[in-house]
Amino acid sequence: MKTLCLLILLGWTQLALAQNNLTGHAAALFKKAEASRQFSTVAGLKPEVLPTTDGQSFLTVWRAKGGASAPKHWIVSLHGTHGFATDDLAIWSPHLKGRDVGLLSVQWWLGGDNPRDSYYAPAQVYREVDLALQKLGARPGTVMFHGFSRGSANAYAIAALDAGRGRKYFALNVASSGGVGLDYPPTRAIVAGVFGDHPLKGTCWITCAGGRDPQPERDGIPGMRRAAVWLREQGATVVQSIEDPNFGHGALVLNPKNAKRVLDLFLAETP
Repeated sequence: MKTLCLLILLGWTQLALAQNNLTGHAAALFKKAEASRQFSTVAGLKPEVLPTTDGQSFLTVWRAKGGASAPKHWIVSLHGTHGFATDDLAIWSPHLKGRDVGLLSVQWWLGGDNPRDSYYAPAQVYREVDLALQKLGARPGTVMFHGFSRGSANAYAIAALDAGRGRKYFALNVASSGGVGLDYPPTRAIVAGVFGDHPLKGTCWITCAGGRDPQPERDGIPGMRRAAVWLREQGATVVQSIEDPNFGHGALVLNPKNAKRVLDLFLAETP
């Protein structure tokens, strides 16, 4: 029992040390994340916690096999409404055990209630992702980008930025329980050519939805089917559409078989 308590205390201490890089609003936001029920799991994982360039938020970095060496592959994950990057890490970590993969989770919710200014815009998210992946030594074409719910609704624009005007990191994009809003400003920016001419052309996607999603027309199976159609209209390739009738919002990670299916495809097809 003493040994277990010591290990838990050590995990929290190391995470607190990582947090010392955070000041001001980023530190306050991290304190909010600490109140999450998932945080004890995060403490045991001992991630790096990096401040964003504007000092408003943070990113978590975790290597599934541990150590400081750069994994061959990375996953970048964007959480949902009022979510936390730390929760994203806790949710993904069991699916990544034993794999040579690193996980970069972005705290893109800034803690407020007004959706207009409480989240980073796609360009701001990509700025932080780009800089972090450069520091981590990630190579173009070796990253899987995952967006969940509101994160998925913004993933289309972020993927367009990467493919159209960015460094082309993303070999695979995963839209999980978050459809395309045709009137949503980031989506309109894609169609308007803000991120380049047909920036999604040639990008590779997996869509995922649950049959018990409370918003089926937006985020459930009907909504994600429409998202897949729209992606193909933009010139993207949808390699798989996972439809799980037994799960709801977040079916991709709620059912380990779905997560394994996506990860196996990503790692098998990415050099």
